[in-house]
Amino acid sequence: MAEAAQPRLAQAGEASAIARLIDAAYQPYRDQGVALPDVSGGVDEAIADGQVWVIEKTSLQGVLMLSTAPPIAHLTNVAVAQSTRGQGLGGALIQWALQLSTSAGCSEISLATHVEMPGNIALYAHLGWRETERDDRRVMMVRALP
Repeated sequence: MAEAAQPRLAQAGEASAIARLIDAAYQPYRDQGVALPDVSGGVDEAIADGQVWVIEKTSLQGVLMLSTAPPIAHLTNVAVAQSTRGQGLGGALIQWALQLSTSAGCSEISLATHVEMPGNIALYAHLGWRETERDDRRVMMVRALP
């Protein structure tokens, strides 16, 4: 894994850069014809609510959007800059989400991913999430927390 800084809460002035990183991270799926919803919408509000964490060195490298409202946390988004893909930052952000959720007293963490993103579905299943529901666009998954 790349030597990454500890995730920190995002600041309001970073909303545009965070939205650009998220949009760029999902662009390869759009290029493959996956009809994704607005993946970067609501960043300003999520930052104001204390639900966005970032990893950076000299520039923004990764973003985590997470809400923790016991008993269930919700992993909204994990995005990594194209230049740092494959270096373990996404995994580090997911681990951070699990730690934050457990510390907040949540017993489960849920997420929704796109049905046309089988790599994501397999990754989350490998990391302990189980599918709970599926429709024509989304796959809902949940993982128990300690």
